[in-house]
Amino acid sequence: MKFSLKQALAILAVTSSMAYTSAAFADTTEVIPKWAATEIASWKEMGLLKGDKDGKVLPNEGIRKTEFVTLINRIFNFSAVSSETFKDVPLTAWYAPEISKAVAAGAILGNGEGGIEPLEVLTREKAALILSRVFNVATSASSGVAFADDAAISSWAKEAVYAMKAAGYVEGTLEATFQPKKELTRAEAVKMINRAMGILITDGGEHSGISSSSMIVNRPGAVLSNLNLTGNLYITPGVGEGDLSLQSAVIGGVVYINGGGANSITITDSKIKRIVINKPSSPIRVVLKGTTTLPLIDVLSESQVVNESNNPIDTINVLTNGLADVSLNGNVNQLNLAGKTRFVFNGGEITSFKVASLAAESRIQLVKGASIKKLFFNGGAEVTGEGTIAEAEVNAEGVSLASMPNKLTVNASKVTINGHDYKGSGNGVPNTSSSSGGSGSGSSGTENPGTGNPGTGNPGTGEPGTVDPEPKATVLYSYEEVLKSFSSTGAEGTAKQYITFLQDPSYKPSIANSAVVMPDLTNAITFVNYQFNAKPSIFASLRGINSSVLDKNRTYLWIGTDSGVTRIKLSTNEMLAYTAETKQLTDNKVLLLISDGSTGVLAITETGVSHIYQ
Repeated sequence: MKFSLKQALAILAVTSSMAYTSAAFADTTEVIPKWAATEIASWKEMGLLKGDKDGKVLPNEGIRKTEFVTLINRIFNFSAVSSETFKDVPLTAWYAPEISKAVAAGAILGNGEGGIEPLEVLTREKAALILSRVFNVATSASSGVAFADDAAISSWAKEAVYAMKAAGYVEGTLEATFQPKKELTRAEAVKMINRAMGILITDGGEHSGISSSSMIVNRPGAVLSNLNLTGNLYITPGVGEGDLSLQSAVIGGVVYINGGGANSITITDSKIKRIVINKPSSPIRVVLKGTTTLPLIDVLSESQVVNESNNPIDTINVLTNGLADVSLNGNVNQLNLAGKTRFVFNGGEITSFKVASLAAESRIQLVKGASIKKLFFNGGAEVTGEGTIAEAEVNAEGVSLASMPNKLTVNASKVTINGHDYKGSGNGVPNTSSSSGGSGSGSSGTENPGTGNPGTGNPGTGEPGTVDPEPKATVLYSYEEVLKSFSSTGAEGTAKQYITFLQDPSYKPSIANSAVVMPDLTNAITFVNYQFNAKPSIFASLRGINSSVLDKNRTYLWIGTDSGVTRIKLSTNEMLAYTAETKQLTDNKVLLLISDGSTGVLAITETGVSHIYQ
């Protein structure tokens, strides 16, 4: 087991229960509070906390915003600066670079009036807000009992305060109060940050057998083996273009990769819950090896993901913008392209690949040897290369494929395949830019698309490689996928609006208006807004029916209940049921049905959204 002196001190700061004696401060006359003595001693030793000219750290004085963010900058080793300037931050001030780095990191924001108040003494709630940003502390429904002085917490800080409380990073007083407006002392600041930080690795050495809540690595070259974290691992921008290796690690939280270069962040024989890749300045290469298991990767910036492990990655969400370059090697169960991307699949198999509407105009290259079992287009994209697609479903305009999939379903006006346009009906029509009149034998060297697919059977026959006219299968979405990838207009926009409404913690139907008695309706929860744009039901008073709609041609009536969705053909009273058991709903509790404007519906349940097609 190898530890640096600084590492050993960092571990001591988290695990030691012994009070640090005043002997450590023999060069000063100040008294250090016992409850913060261990952390203050460790921070001084690591150079995170520096005293004044007399060596005093002034633990009981209020900490200013610029001092607080300076501590954060040192911990994360932030170096990028913002181009934004503030009228109350003189360029010659010692703290100007620290404020600039904190702004670039997203830790602090301006006040909207051209200032940022660098010298204000932070309150406890303001400090909690800053830390929730830099440590990516997500809102949690399990934050427990509210503080006794909950009403005193500012509305803009409440979410952050309770997220920090749920994560164990802030505590209340013996009287169960948070004291949000109380000025934060320097000792309290160290204690609060240290809880979130956990272990700090400040060198490029080897470290083994560390168990902790969270960990921060702010230098390149570290090799971390037999690591066991219940919380998050932060690979900070301080790692720069360098490497980092995880071996036999178990990470119960999220691995935030904000640093690393083109050679690699390498993860071997490890169990990781989730990875978030976000380094806007340059690409990162992440390699998985051995028996590594990984349920989820969120890709927010240019990167290379290489899965050499024995296990497929469960889900990759590509959330980049502006045609960022993202590449993948290896097997993945589900890949969601939710932002405009230049995506290269170098080899392996993707079971399900979904192109969201927000990813329209993306470019997808399938290198020879790459295979996709099913590719869904909810946004237009161009697919090139020699890789194979077993089945494609086109639900958007602007889709172009290099070759014909084994099975193709077109729910758009057309799709372009190998230079030829194929109508949604399954009939091929010549592409005037690639044929000479379309009279039997095109000049492109392929068969006439009016008589058959290039090198395949006749469209519409159901043979491999032809357009399949069968109804489209139900598509399931989580709430998160809907909010990220659905359009903001039409039926998808209404679904997004409704889910946003459901997730508003202030929405309580029973107290929506204290002067009004709410009707005792099963579907009262589906009253969406004051305009009632999303109608709850055409049978609003019928017990047992939560929501119902007619299709635009008044051919089918759709009914949603606690037991799923039923479609009734009005001319014959023929009924068809859709349930979670048949994998056509995420669960059977239907809250709202929204017509998709055609012959299907969006069914919103308690846990997700299903697009059911007639």
